[in-house]
Amino acid sequence: MKLTRRALMTFAQLAYRARAGATPAGDLLWDYFVRELSAADARRRRELASLGSAAELAVLRTRVRTQLTEAIGGFPERTPLNARETGALTRSDYVIEKIVFESRPQFYVSANVYRPKSGAMRRPAVIQSCGHYVEGKAAPDYQRACIGLAKKGFVALIFDPLGQGERRMYKELWEKNPNASATSEHGIAGRPCFLLGKTLAHYRIWDAIRALDYLESRPDVDKTRLGMFGHSGGGMMTLLTAPLEDRLRAVMSCCAVTSFYHKFRAFLPGDPEQVVPKIYERGIDHPELIASVAPRAFLIGAAQRDFVPLDGARRTYEEAQKAFAIAGVPGRLGKAETNDEHKLNQDLREACYAWMLKHLAGESGDAREPALGTETAADLWCTPTGRAADLAKAQGVFDLNRSQARQLESSRPAGARPDLRHLLGLPAVQAKPKRLDDNPTEFRIESEPGIEVPATLSGPDHQGVLLVLVAEQGRNCLGAKTLTRHLVEAGYQVLGVDLRGWGETKPGAAGRAGRSVGEEFFAVHGIELGRPLLGMRVQDLLATMGLMRGNYKKIYVIGLEGGGLVALHAAALDRSISGVATFQTLISYQDILEHSLYAEPLASFVPCALASYDLPMLARMISPRPSVAVEPRDCLRRPIKTALSEETAAREILNGLHLRR
Repeated sequence: MKLTRRALMTFAQLAYRARAGATPAGDLLWDYFVRELSAADARRRRELASLGSAAELAVLRTRVRTQLTEAIGGFPERTPLNARETGALTRSDYVIEKIVFESRPQFYVSANVYRPKSGAMRRPAVIQSCGHYVEGKAAPDYQRACIGLAKKGFVALIFDPLGQGERRMYKELWEKNPNASATSEHGIAGRPCFLLGKTLAHYRIWDAIRALDYLESRPDVDKTRLGMFGHSGGGMMTLLTAPLEDRLRAVMSCCAVTSFYHKFRAFLPGDPEQVVPKIYERGIDHPELIASVAPRAFLIGAAQRDFVPLDGARRTYEEAQKAFAIAGVPGRLGKAETNDEHKLNQDLREACYAWMLKHLAGESGDAREPALGTETAADLWCTPTGRAADLAKAQGVFDLNRSQARQLESSRPAGARPDLRHLLGLPAVQAKPKRLDDNPTEFRIESEPGIEVPATLSGPDHQGVLLVLVAEQGRNCLGAKTLTRHLVEAGYQVLGVDLRGWGETKPGAAGRAGRSVGEEFFAVHGIELGRPLLGMRVQDLLATMGLMRGNYKKIYVIGLEGGGLVALHAAALDRSISGVATFQTLISYQDILEHSLYAEPLASFVPCALASYDLPMLARMISPRPSVAVEPRDCLRRPIKTALSEETAAREILNGLHLRR
């Protein structure tokens, strides 16, 4: 019996359709990513399974550290911490110190240090990395974990993550929406980082590294016995920090360890600080991150009813065991599970106490946690206003990113040509495009195996000239259809193409528990794959050119909104494109870095772009072929000049392309 396509689908594909309400054409991106990521995961697993000696483990350790550091954008020079205590709370047997330090100049970190009340001896110390609670370090379960460690003889430091607690950066955002989620600022601050060749983890991990520097400077801390633990987003930061920091002798990551692959299959979009560019291409996933920590101690904390995939956590534990066995310390990899949801509950806190007692204190003391009281967020404030951004000359991620972008802009050589194929993740050999269907006006173009983009041909052939129209909202949106009508009335044949994920191939929008599984979900995982979504769409457009160029003397490309970005990149790569016009398209990537808030989606971004080019440079690369920007938009997608009607836009497009009307 011949199996149908549906019968051949994986469970995840069927689940996606059921949850996202996707149409067959809307499955296109999901099916593509399932194939590509499954193949990459299989390759990675085979390579890790072949690990057989201490020398090979050392090579893995070096590779993970080098490639992870490169992926997140490296680290700055160490500068003075300028740490100061701004107050303290004294309780029966512990003290909470209020500390502010600078992880880089005027980049203030608000932290609480929980320490035993008595004794002048040097003690083991642990930093806690916070998850995505709005209150940051003041979250009750996080307070309890630090109090519990202090009661068991540790110095525990917890600091506010960027965008949480006292480190909210975007005052205008919170004033407009006081109930914004804890990750709101992560998205706003994190997306522009990709354009600079780094991630938000660059900042968060450096904060953790400098927190360790601060602990080392304290007279009550034994710097040979340092540990780290974190929950949720903080667990992910712990997982990413541990391979880079040899000072961490014991680590616990809670409700975070699974795998990048399992996160994709569970429809988890990934906060920008958790995205590691090209992680699949590098052959690194959670098992390799943990394996590279051996022979230091690593404990996985997992909740059995978590949305973080438990099967991924269990598989990662199994895969990483071999590395610790090769290192001769099988007991230094552990796993603690609790029958709970996504919480740092008492079970996981007690597992942390036991792990740190064993591997930092060298004892098996009582890990049980007594009833613990907590403080209000205001009582734990380290700053006068509860906002580090109000301190003198305070800088945030936006300020540092803007400064770097301006430096890159001023240092780019005038005549340099960026390696666009590499930056866009285009394959070395372009697949031969195919035309599917026999209908002369409605057909599909296969740009690579499994990617079929719908196309509509309108108007009669006129002097061998074709106008290819790509629109972010799809070829059948009102703006595209109206513009097409005006161009056809002017005497030109127009080919409207829905590049992958646009128009007819737009993915379903409702995912797990109602969370979005739209374009940004795929943009995130495209960055992890090493193939940004914009680059994939450029490949679709180049394939369209390859299919159509033999039938026409000249082919021009017109891009609407994000389609203009695709058109510019494609024309800079393919000289057979006779000219390009953009309509309502972003004027420059630099404009995003110049403004704290923006509306341009992640799918428009090319990682590392600003290190070698900006959009105006693409226009120069296209010259002497015509390139015209009609009604360009700023980073908030507002017209820089007066908005135009489609009829007027059509006239300006034809004039700009030097085509008669």
